[in-house]
Amino acid sequence: MYLILMILTASAPDTLWWNVTSGGVYSIVEIGDLNGDGTRDVACGVNFWDDQPTLWCLSGADGATIWSSDQYKGIYQDEGLAGVPDMDGDGYNDILLATPGGYAPPGRCLILVSGVDGSLVWQWSAYENMPSGAGWGYSCCIMEDQTGDGLPECIGGFGSTGSSNTSAAACLDGATGDTLWTRTVADAVEDVLAVPDVNQDGVQEVVLGIGGNHYTDYTIELLDGSDGTMLWSRMGGGDVMCVDAMDREDTLPWIVTSSFDGEVTCYDLGGTLIWDRDIGGMLLDVEAGPDLDGDGIPEVALAGDNAGTMCLDGATGNTLWTYPSGSNTWSVAWADSVYTGGFYVPCIVGGSVNGYRITLNDALTGGLQWEQPFTERVYSVSSFVLDGVSSSPAVFAGLQDQQPQPYHAWAFLSSTGTSVGHGAEGAFAGRLILRNPVRGSLSLSVPSGEWVCSVYDLTGRLLARETVEGDTELDVSGWNPGCYLLVASCGDSEMRGSFTVLE
Repeated sequence: MYLILMILTASAPDTLWWNVTSGGVYSIVEIGDLNGDGTRDVACGVNFWDDQPTLWCLSGADGATIWSSDQYKGIYQDEGLAGVPDMDGDGYNDILLATPGGYAPPGRCLILVSGVDGSLVWQWSAYENMPSGAGWGYSCCIMEDQTGDGLPECIGGFGSTGSSNTSAAACLDGATGDTLWTRTVADAVEDVLAVPDVNQDGVQEVVLGIGGNHYTDYTIELLDGSDGTMLWSRMGGGDVMCVDAMDREDTLPWIVTSSFDGEVTCYDLGGTLIWDRDIGGMLLDVEAGPDLDGDGIPEVALAGDNAGTMCLDGATGNTLWTYPSGSNTWSVAWADSVYTGGFYVPCIVGGSVNGYRITLNDALTGGLQWEQPFTERVYSVSSFVLDGVSSSPAVFAGLQDQQPQPYHAWAFLSSTGTSVGHGAEGAFAGRLILRNPVRGSLSLSVPSGEWVCSVYDLTGRLLARETVEGDTELDVSGWNPGCYLLVASCGDSEMRGSFTVLE
C-alpha cells in the first residue's frame, strides 16, 4: 500500500465575514436558514461580563446582523449555547442558552429564544426552582421527546451557590419550559449530553460532566432520562469540563470526557472504563469525530492546552499526532470533508487562547492546512457546512474582547486551493509517497529539491533525520513495531505522514 500526501503551503484561509462588536464571542452555533437565502445562519453568544448586546444572530452567507439582543445575560462558556429545532411553531429554528450572573432572571436560567427575532419563548430559573438555589448556568442541550408533543425536551446544567451539593441538572418540557425533573449534584454541571436509552424504558439517558470546585472525585454521572435518578457515577480524572459521544458501528456509543486536571477518560454506557490518559494541563474541549483507521471506533480531537491540538485513537486513547497550535489551546472542532489537493479529507480545527490563532490540520496526518492569526485570544472554534457557499465546511472563530480588535466573530473557508492541482503560486510540483507498512527499510519518494525528513515516535521523540532527494530508502531495521510519524520540509512547505513498522 502507498500513502500519497499532497503538498500544502501554510497560507492564511479566505475570510468569509466578520461581525459582533459588543464583546467576546464564547460560542458560535448554526441555527438553520432564518432569512430565506438558502444558507444556514448562526447565533453568537457573548461573554456575560462584556458589553451589551450579548446574543447575536448573523447571516451565514455574509455575516450581516439579522438581530441582536441585550435581553439576556450572555453565556459563561462554549457549552452554554445551542441551536435547536423549531420549538415555538413559527417554522424557524430557535436558540437555547444557559445564563450565568445574578440571582433574578434572566440570570441563572435556562432560556429558549426565538430564532426569528430574539424574543423570549420561555425561561426557567435554577435559583428559584431548586431547593438549594442552584448557581450559574453552564451548559445546555436537547433530548428526544418524552412528553408526546413531538418536540425535544431541554436539559440545563448549573453551578453551585458556594458549597457542595448545591449544583443541579434540570430537564424541562421543550414546548413550555415546565419542570420534568431536577437532580442535585455535588459540583457544577459543566456539560450535559443526551445519549441512547440504556435501561430500555424508551427514553434517552443523560450524561453529566461535573466539576469546577473539586468537591467530588465522581465527576461523571449517567442519569435516567425519564426521572433524573442516577444510574451510575464514575471518576473523570478531575473536574470534567466537556463530554462527547463516540458513535460506533457495532453497539452503543462510548463517552469521552476531558478534565480541568489534565485527564481524558473513555467509558461505555454501562460505566466500564475503556481507557484513560493523563495528558496534563487544562483540557477544556474534547470532540469525537470520524473513524480514520477503519476499526469502527471514531477518533478523538482534544484541546491539549499547552500541548496544542491533539488527535487520539478512539479505541485506545493513544496519541496519533500533536500539533503546536499555540499556548492554551482550549477549543477544537472537526471539519469533515475539506476539499484539498483534489481530495476530501477530514480535518481538525484548533483554537489557541495565548497563541492568538486558529489552525486547520489534516486529521489523517496532522499536517497543517492553514493558520489564521489574530490580535485577540481565541476562545471558541466551530465548523459546519454553509449551503450555497462551499461544499467544504466553514470554520468559525470566537474571540475574546481584551485587545483593540473591533470584531469578535469570524468565518473562514476551510478549503484554500493552495495545494498542488489547484494552481497555487509557489507550491512545489509533486507529492510525497510512502510505502506502507514497512519491514527493514522505508521507501519514500519526495518532489524535486532537498527535503529534510524527520521521523518521530508517538511520544514526539526524534528517531532519525536525513536530507533526501527523489527516491530514498531509510533504514528502520531494529526499530520496535508500531506507528511512526514522518515530517518532510523544504523551505516554507511541509508534508506529514505516518507509517507502520511490522515485526
